[in-house]
Amino acid sequence: MVNNIFRPPPLLEVQHLSVGIEKGRSFLPAVNDISFTIAQREILGIVGESGCGKTLTALAIPGLLPGGISITRGSVVFENRDLAGLKSRELWEIRGKSISMIFQEPMTSLNPLLKIGRQIAEPLELHGYTDKALIRREVLDIMGKVGLPDPERLAGEYPHQLSGGMRQRVMIALAMICKPKLLIADEPTTALDVTIQAQLLRLMKWFNKNQGTSILFISHDLALVSLLCDRVLVMYAGKLVEEGLVQDIFSRPSHEYTKGLIGAIPSKDAKGRPLVNIPGKVPSIEDEEKLYGCPFAPRCSRAEPRCASAFPDQTDLGGGHYVRCFSPAGRRDEK
Repeated sequence: MVNNIFRPPPLLEVQHLSVGIEKGRSFLPAVNDISFTIAQREILGIVGESGCGKTLTALAIPGLLPGGISITRGSVVFENRDLAGLKSRELWEIRGKSISMIFQEPMTSLNPLLKIGRQIAEPLELHGYTDKALIRREVLDIMGKVGLPDPERLAGEYPHQLSGGMRQRVMIALAMICKPKLLIADEPTTALDVTIQAQLLRLMKWFNKNQGTSILFISHDLALVSLLCDRVLVMYAGKLVEEGLVQDIFSRPSHEYTKGLIGAIPSKDAKGRPLVNIPGKVPSIEDEEKLYGCPFAPRCSRAEPRCASAFPDQTDLGGGHYVRCFSPAGRRDEK
């Protein structure tokens, strides 16, 4: 019997994306041939150590890569438009309206010379709103939704007058005021205490559930990802090494890097036992050896000779769980 269940196209489809950092007449690969999708109303996480290419992947989607860093290959299709091929003016019309971004450090992202209300109003003004009374109502409404107390008063204050948690709520309000279809959150809970982190995660879940906002959540903290996301991508040295549903990744990780990251998470069950330590460090962007084989091979306790010369093809473990490893956990031949 033919299955005629309709499946809507993904909201975002990234295919064979590579991002390079300019050096002379060539580019050093920072993100290397990665592909993934984000469905409508989905929360997708990307995890990995610092230097793995998570932020550059996020910045490449809305065309916010800094000077000297460019997409060198691939497509970023959002609602059937390849953003990688759009001009600056066309991207400007999408940013803030259809795609918004929350950056890692709100104190450097907010303008210290503008009042909070003025900054939150700016995306509306840039996208054609002219009714000042309507703009003010929208600003106060979104400030209330993100849990900022006394919006009337706070709208007239400056960023330095707010706590770190409140500034991050302002960033969420600024990102969500135009009701975007995709929210990109790049390490939004860094340097916040666990109570504020939990509040911000609940807030993002609220927008996902009540406004249908899809979310790309970038983090090095797998514990947070396990609480928020539906699926997760594991990224290492610019490449995707594993992906799947959150419950599958956490219950049966298949790549040694993923297992190491999960083993480093403190838990009640592991109380009194040492956390997993992954030896070595992420290779430098100028390390050419990572281009030819599995970049994790020098740190992997189960590496084989072929791991140094070839990057494995994707192995389908079932249920949307994929891994790039010659001998993934559960598939290795037992001696």
